[in-house]
This record gives sequence, C-alpha cells and structure tokens, in this order.
Amino acid sequence: MTRGRLPVSLLSFVVLTFAWTWTMWWSAAANGLSVEEPPGSGLYLLGVFGPLVAAAWVVRRGGRAYRREFLRRIWDPRRIPTRWRLALVAVAAVPFALGGAAAMVTRAEITVPDYSVAAVVAVIMVALVASLAEEPGWRGAASDVWQARARPVWAALGIGTLWSLWHLPLHFFEDSWYHGMGMWSVRSWLVHLLLVQLGVLFVWLANGSGGSVLVAVLAHAGVNVAVGLVPESVTRDLVAFVSVTLATVAVIAATRGQLAFTAVSKDELAPPGAQAPPVGASPPPTAGRA
Repeated sequence: MTRGRLPVSLLSFVVLTFAWTWTMWWSAAANGLSVEEPPGSGLYLLGVFGPLVAAAWVVRRGGRAYRREFLRRIWDPRRIPTRWRLALVAVAAVPFALGGAAAMVTRAEITVPDYSVAAVVAVIMVALVASLAEEPGWRGAASDVWQARARPVWAALGIGTLWSLWHLPLHFFEDSWYHGMGMWSVRSWLVHLLLVQLGVLFVWLANGSGGSVLVAVLAHAGVNVAVGLVPESVTRDLVAFVSVTLATVAVIAATRGQLAFTAVSKDELAPPGAQAPPVGASPPPTAGRA
C-alpha cells in the first residue's frame, strides 16, 4: 500500500488526535454526562478540537513556507475552481436531498426538525465549528503526509477509517446524535461506512481544488447541515448511503485511484520530509522528524 514507512509526523498526528479527543469524550461518557449540558457540553466541544491541535503540531514542524501555504489553503476560496464548487455542492447536498425527496414520495415515517431561525442558525454554526476543528487535521495535515507516501485512494480510505473510529466514544455520550442510534444497530454501521466514503470524496475535492482545505471544511459542514435540516427517516439515510457509495465508486474508478492528486500536488503540498525516499536510497538525516 505504501511507498515506504509512514513518517513519525503522521503517527504522532493520529496518537495526539485520539488521545486529546478520547480523553475528553470517554471521561464524559464514563461519568454519564450529557452532551447538551455542562460540563458534558464543554468536554464535547474540547474533544472536537483534537484533529486541529494535532494538525498544528504537524504543520509547525513543516517549515515556514509550508505553514504559510497551509493557512492559505484553509481560508482562501480562490483556490477552488468553479467546477469543483459544483462538485462540492453535489457531495454536500445531493445525497440527503435525494433521500428526503424519496421519503416524501414514499410517505415514509419522518421526524421533522425544528425550523425556527434560532434552531437553523445553531445547526449551521455547530456544523461550521466542527468542520473547522476537524478538516485541517484529517483532510489537511494527515492527508498531506499520507498521500506523499501512499496511493491517494489508500491514503483517503485510511484517513476515512480513522475518522470514523474517532467518533466511537460518542455512541456512549448521553444525548449525542450517535448515542441515539445505538452502537450495534444497522444504522450505526451504515453511518460509519458512510463516513469512510465521505472521507474519500472530501480528499478528492481537496486534491481537485489544489489542496484546498476550505473545500473539505465546506463539504463537511454541508453534510452536517443536510443531516440536521432534512427530515430524518430510514429512507433518507438509506438513499443517502447508496448515493454516496455510488459516487465514491465512480470517483475512484474515474481517477484510477488517484483522486485528482498529481505529482505537482505532492511537491507543493507535502511538508518537508514527508515524501518517501527512492527505492534503495538512504533516508536523509532528518527523516522521521517531518
């Protein structure tokens, strides 16, 4: 799968991300705290920032030029070409919109969310905060390092799997969305598979947009908003899952596993020391400290 061992920076990112987040979330779950009330809400919010904290560690060690470019990738919308903005909307909105429409047509049993102004604003704000806390890590720093060492599709699947597992404590966190679906339900398994596949699509969007982290932030936020505002139903979730699965397979096939990643992307986006040395070459003295 890989062209050389994964560097210390990626392993450190994973360890720091899980240690930070799981310390907060498992401690809250073990004490029966609710995600909706203090101190549980505070522990939940702090835990969300695990990937961002770990990303800061990786980026800090990447050198001044990499740090400057990385920050620009988070906030600059000009990196996202028009066609990739359309792809962003398709990934973020279409699956759950189709699911909602299918539920209406089939007259499935639905749960209608609160559409008051305050509730809608809250859904949008929570989605943006979560996405900004997560994507610079998963589809930013971790993706940069892993794609420099592995075929993009394997890197994306690896990151998506870790991202899915990262949410595990939420199944035991009172009043969280994950807690409501249970740990071993069919819906729970589908949601975690959906996260892995969305992770692939988010990497594809970022690669196609010149390494933009912002496009992944917006896609992630868009999916969360759709989940929060499209009436909930089994039909909605099944149609969304099938749609994302078909899209993921199509993207992998169409790009032959490259996910719009190019040699130029590797040279520009990977932090110094992330690339694997040529076969038979001795690693540089700083290898493993990227």
